Amino acid sequence: MTVRKRGGTWHYQFQVNKTTYCGTFLTADTKTKAKELEAEEKRKVRFGEGPNSDNFCDFVKKVYLKYSEENKASYEHDKFRCEMLCEYFAGKSFKQITVLTVVKFIKDRLASKTRRKRQRSPVTVHKEVTLLSSIFLMAMREKVCTSNPCAEIPKTVRRLIKARHKKGCAMTHEKERLLFDKGLVGRNAHLRPIVRFDIDTGLRLGEITRLEIDHVNFNDEEPKWFEIGGEVYEVPPGCFIVVKTKNGKPRVIPMNARARTVAFHQLNDATVNKYLFPSSRTEGMIREVKRGLATACKDAGIKYGQYDRDGITFHTFRHWFSTKLEEVGVSRVVRRDLLGHSPEDITDDYTHSTMEARRRAVELLCQTPKRITTKTQPSLAKVWQTPQSGQLMERLSS
Repeated sequence: MTVRKRGGTWHYQFQVNKTTYCGTFLTADTKTKAKELEAEEKRKVRFGEGPNSDNFCDFVKKVYLKYSEENKASYEHDKFRCEMLCEYFAGKSFKQITVLTVVKFIKDRLASKTRRKRQRSPVTVHKEVTLLSSIFLMAMREKVCTSNPCAEIPKTVRRLIKARHKKGCAMTHEKERLLFDKGLVGRNAHLRPIVRFDIDTGLRLGEITRLEIDHVNFNDEEPKWFEIGGEVYEVPPGCFIVVKTKNGKPRVIPMNARARTVAFHQLNDATVNKYLFPSSRTEGMIREVKRGLATACKDAGIKYGQYDRDGITFHTFRHWFSTKLEEVGVSRVVRRDLLGHSPEDITDDYTHSTMEARRRAVELLCQTPKRITTKTQPSLAKVWQTPQSGQLMERLSS
């Protein structure tokens, strides 16, 4: 049999003039369709056209992007990065893209400027090279090319493109106090609920902007049930579910007293229909928080931006959430499950936290300032004591 199905994908293998040709049909959904495509591949071989085009841009547009759209959550990112790769390697075949060509690509990208006239980040170039490597690996599986030049990049060049821009958590208790007292007020007050909720839940920006009212269980007694991807998830009272996550696994997060108060405040807002934190302009999903947060930080006297060592961004609140949990002694496993990170090894994969442990962890965040109060910060305990619902409602609406 020259056509067979493995792992949901149809594979083919045939010989012409004692040369073996093999690959996959990503678009085939039936055996009949796979045989039709195989016949077309055989025809191309007999007429000297080859099983697939050796042109880099043709392969990216016809094969890789089609596969990405159907199977990858990062399709939108792949799409705009592939446009840049096709523009840079236009007219080249896979054989013409060598290690030296990739090294030149890296240096050219590092020397280029972004649309905002800033120096391009090495992390961005690392992501582009990773995508380029993925394209070559798929081309190798499809027998379009024989090697991956990205795997042979010299170490001296690879050091120039860091996988992550690691830095310490720029947030502190004093900055948090200043942000709420001086920054998230007046014209920036519309960001106050979403920032408060994020500091107490540690969600990514994409996760919190997609959070819907129906995803939150406001019931005090009955759990909610969700069927996602063929699996059923229970959302206990006082919890919510993050449906679309970075690792593709939904997770259930309990809310502490402050987060519940914010959620109820949003529920009682007449402008809130579908999303818990809608856009103040369109009432749909909120799209932009950078400008408002940058203005709030400026008003509070706090540095803003990922390129500043002491600058904060919206993602900093996620780091701050984990930092405060560690500060009060929450175990690494509980923090991992609350943040939605993947296990690192088999032992880690076998260890899970209970919902009660997660509840206790997030409730401790309301007590954190009392425990860290020092003589140099006498006002922290008073400012950050766990407020009653009415007090927080008043602060949020002020």
